[in-house]
Amino acid sequence: MNKTEIMDPMQEVLFSSLDLEDPFFRSLRDSYDDFERWFKRKSDAGERTLVAREPQGGKLIAMLYLKTEDGIESGVTPELSGPRLKIGTFKVDLDHHTSLGKRLLAIALRRFAKSGLPRIYVTMHDNDGTRGLRRLLKQYGFNHIGMKRGEEVWEKTRPSREENDPYRSFPFLTSTNQKHYVLAIRPEYHQRMFVERLRTEKSIPIEDEICTNTLEKLYLSGALNASFLMPGDRIAIYRTSPRGSSAEFTSVISSICTVTEVRNIHSFRTKEEFFSFIKGRSVFTNEELEQFWNRKRYPYIICMLYNFPLKRHPIRKTLIEEGVINRSTRLVCEPLDGKRFGRILTLGEADESYVVD
Repeated sequence: MNKTEIMDPMQEVLFSSLDLEDPFFRSLRDSYDDFERWFKRKSDAGERTLVAREPQGGKLIAMLYLKTEDGIESGVTPELSGPRLKIGTFKVDLDHHTSLGKRLLAIALRRFAKSGLPRIYVTMHDNDGTRGLRRLLKQYGFNHIGMKRGEEVWEKTRPSREENDPYRSFPFLTSTNQKHYVLAIRPEYHQRMFVERLRTEKSIPIEDEICTNTLEKLYLSGALNASFLMPGDRIAIYRTSPRGSSAEFTSVISSICTVTEVRNIHSFRTKEEFFSFIKGRSVFTNEELEQFWNRKRYPYIICMLYNFPLKRHPIRKTLIEEGVINRSTRLVCEPLDGKRFGRILTLGEADESYVVD
């Protein structure tokens, strides 16, 4: 199996390495009277935060600060107590807010899942600037539970095993009756699709790649089995081997996704309707989409949520030896039973905290 380094656009840095006079922090200074004092305390304490910068010029475009808390949170009505994860700072430059904001949310929720803590929360003002964030949080399972000195308090708890909404349960895998599949994705599309790069893939600038940053992934397939996919079905992403490489050693399972919708390309009345549905979620270029529309060779449009990457990427040879797949089967979109899907999670060293059983 290949064990890879995660090449994430978000970099963990010391607060003290950031320039508080950077224009990125202006809105935070304007919204919070004690922001500068708070920032200095974090700097003096040697604390760290996640940031993203533009690949060209290094402009600061995103910041995420997470903090583990316990006890009673001062000023919150009704009372908020017990162990929890707080999203202390969640800010994205307006030019990047749509896709990179979802990337920040994915990082926060995956940290929450792996922490084992029962809840994650964030506070924010109710204004036009936070309207999109509040809508996003609600979609992904947060609820408005109270107030803190004029700010709304939004909280998400770990889902129950009966939760069947893939957005509200994200990034967890709940114990519902959904089916499991392996979905093959070609290397040139895989490296555009996922923020984590495999060693056989190039590290390309991704801060502006909407389809790479967003949690929602979309792929076109010609596999008949794709027509049977239903919302909530689990997908193990199978990155096929690069050209000229041995499939035994370079075809790998890289990550886990959940189906949210499947559309047939013939259901769209016009090309414009098709393009509008695809926009912002597709790994394909406009030229490729034009070909797909004209030829209709890949009619099944699979919409997925990207739950999490695997720590280790089981190669085809291992998958065959472990009885997960058959050597004679050409993997395109193949069903798996729960036992074999569970074996993929084990081989991939998926964190057990992601699974609600």
